[in-house]
Amino acid sequence: MHSAKPTKETLSKDYILETTLRIIDQSGLQKFSMRKLGHDMDVSPMAVYRYFPNQNTLFDGLVEWIWQTALFEKKDSVYIDWQEQISAIMIHLRETLLKHPNALPLISTHPLVTKTEFILVEDILVKLKMNGLEIKPTTVFLINSLSAYTLGFVWAEAIEPEHGGQVDPALMKDLQANSKLLNSLLTSLQNEQFTSDEQFLMGVRAILTGWK
Repeated sequence: MHSAKPTKETLSKDYILETTLRIIDQSGLQKFSMRKLGHDMDVSPMAVYRYFPNQNTLFDGLVEWIWQTALFEKKDSVYIDWQEQISAIMIHLRETLLKHPNALPLISTHPLVTKTEFILVEDILVKLKMNGLEIKPTTVFLINSLSAYTLGFVWAEAIEPEHGGQVDPALMKDLQANSKLLNSLLTSLQNEQFTSDEQFLMGVRAILTGWK
């Protein structure tokens, strides 16, 4: 549900962030500006600066806002174990990121830095511990690995490379005809044997299975 458009006197952080994300979704990150944001909300850009001192703090707030959405768990969620819980978290993270592919550069380059984000992570860790995850100094690397994998997977799904090369069907056919290994490797992709959802979960489970 979208926030109602406020007057200048009732401008809010949530409405500013919602409008910022809508502009980035529609036009891309490169075309965003504080001037355009003010124009879309029918207020002076200076009104935005009362809530966010500069564009960097605005983007930090937007990243926090997206993470809060991506990592939200229903209170009545029940899982068999911590692996199932993490899988569900990563699935929801991927779904959220796919809705906002133009924001991926921000998510990828803005680490968790706010108090709200760390409180959110702590809440998730408490639940994971209750489901059997042993919290160790290396647990942060598990979280980083899963997050990086999910971000990379969504990049590959949602972002078309600007200068990407095109596959030569004749070359691929020739390579596969002369290499059983390549043929075995590529056939499942060419036949679309597994959906994107299935491919994504294979990667998540591979990371979790190998985690010590």
